[in-house]
Amino acid sequence: MFDLFRSREKTVRYLLGALLTLVAASMVITLVPGYGGGWGSGGSSDPTILAQIGDEQVTANDVRQFIAREMRGNAIPKGMEPVYIPMIVQQMTAQKAVGYQADRMGLKVTDQQLAQIVKSMIPQLWEGGKFAGKEIYAQLLAQQNMTIPQFENNVRAQALQSRLEVLALEGVIVTPGEVEAEFKRRNEKIKVAYFGLNPDLFRGKVTATQAEIEDFYNKNKANYQLPERRSFLIFPVDEASIASTIQLPEAQLRAAYNQQQDRFRTPERVRASHILLKTTDKTPAEVALIEKRMEEILAQAKKGADFAELARKNSEDTGSAAKGGDLEWIVRGQTVPEFEKAAFSLKPGEISGLVKTQYGFHIIKVEAHEQAHLRPFEEVKGELTAELLRSQVYDKMQRLADQIRSTLVRSRDEAEKLAAENGIHAVKAENVAAGDPIQEVGVNPEFNEVVSGLPKGGVTPVVQIGENKLVIAQVIDIVPARPAQLSDVEKQVREGVVSQKAYQMNQEKIADATQKVKSTSDLAALAKQYGAELKTSELVSREGAITGLGAASSIDAAYSKNVGDVVGPLVTPNGTFFVKVVEKAPADLTQLAAMRDQMLQALKQRRAQQRIELFRDGIVQELIRQKKLKIYEDNIKRLVAGYTS
Repeated sequence: MFDLFRSREKTVRYLLGALLTLVAASMVITLVPGYGGGWGSGGSSDPTILAQIGDEQVTANDVRQFIAREMRGNAIPKGMEPVYIPMIVQQMTAQKAVGYQADRMGLKVTDQQLAQIVKSMIPQLWEGGKFAGKEIYAQLLAQQNMTIPQFENNVRAQALQSRLEVLALEGVIVTPGEVEAEFKRRNEKIKVAYFGLNPDLFRGKVTATQAEIEDFYNKNKANYQLPERRSFLIFPVDEASIASTIQLPEAQLRAAYNQQQDRFRTPERVRASHILLKTTDKTPAEVALIEKRMEEILAQAKKGADFAELARKNSEDTGSAAKGGDLEWIVRGQTVPEFEKAAFSLKPGEISGLVKTQYGFHIIKVEAHEQAHLRPFEEVKGELTAELLRSQVYDKMQRLADQIRSTLVRSRDEAEKLAAENGIHAVKAENVAAGDPIQEVGVNPEFNEVVSGLPKGGVTPVVQIGENKLVIAQVIDIVPARPAQLSDVEKQVREGVVSQKAYQMNQEKIADATQKVKSTSDLAALAKQYGAELKTSELVSREGAITGLGAASSIDAAYSKNVGDVVGPLVTPNGTFFVKVVEKAPADLTQLAAMRDQMLQALKQRRAQQRIELFRDGIVQELIRQKKLKIYEDNIKRLVAGYTS
């Protein structure tokens, strides 16, 4: 995707080769799913740190934000967060480890390269060729629960990984036999009967006692924090409020009118409608027929037929036909000479004869004809008032906002008095947490940024909100972040206990079902026992989807089984499933030739990804061995427990 480091191709190859040699032994010995024993145990003194890679960290907040984004897109089902957290931590750690190692190898993504990548990813920030600004950039990312530094750090890491993937693709060899095997694997189909178990099945079967709530809270206090909250006194200086305080004398309006009379001069003009039959690219014989048809239409118009209806039915001017032929007001020089001469010679209500132009035959009807004139003062008074008010309002808004701010720095009472004298009423926004919508402000990243570091009594600069409002705010109270008392979060804690017990019950039922499927293939009876629903799929390939279960690839093990075999437990994003193979359909090899190239590229890509994963995992293990990377399993477990709650 990204064309980076082109001039350093050979150097990169040598460095990668050396690094692969360095980590080869650790991959052979310790590289197993979940990074084997490399995760270690223990915890950081800071419970929010999940992994430390050089000077960088993977934090609990990083994982929470990632999960929040994925859940908004339904990529992570509610209740399955504990299953995903270890995988997410592994992914984030590996990404940062690759970036750390790339930095040690001298690979960099320059600011210029970063800007080019971001531009390719978010082109709307450069509409018209000009950068939309940091505020718009931040707002776009805030919608994904990300800051600019977080996003750009991720982009740099992804750019480095993309370059590694390009190198990994080179030299990958795939045999014809492997292509055929891949085709069979992709296109064979199975029909399955299945049921799933997940914590939601058991939530209604568990309760939380007060003792359990208190015990859970005491064990997980670190996960219950009340954020810092701030209260503000806000002065909204908006266009409507200021406009109501300004009166424009008629003498001032007349003076402006006299100075700008050229603006209000209207040239001679006619309000015209027409019917057009085109003659462009027509033969003389065709033109004669068109002229005859136009004479028939003209005869109808002259006899009093509805001109607008005739235009809608017959005119070939697509721009005006739908409007009954209406061209609205036209002035001299706006149309071709023949049309202009005819239109300006007609009186209101008159219909022309046939008018021949380069476009074809026209019939013109003039609705009104105005001679050149100066629009009177009374006609343009409203227009002038709005213009002069707008100019004075904006100037006064800025002056008043600056005055209120400078006064507020000295005295709140004086600032409120000054504001009230000018039609501005201060409002209080109390107990606002970061990111909350604020009265008179809404959600505004620039405002949040300027108030976040202010002490109590601090005053913001003038901040523009939208197109027609300025605000100044003073911090009038700060309630620091603090551990939540049970009374503050009892509802959440109760929900946590119920979720944990439902999760535990789900695990027990999964273990029970795992034993029972060894001695029975009656999935319907098992599903009924656990309160689950047994479903049957259509014939589906690995690339298809199964209702309620998700991607068929998540039950890949079932494809290698025989009809009647039962497989499970199989963990998917939608729960843990038990599956019985009902029917199998082999791939149609007559289609292989048409898909051979596609299969070949897919296999090469998979091999490259496997190389990347081995490479990435090897870096992690080597950095652990060198004590450059530490993973705090206790903190990860604590985070999982928080989501179980």
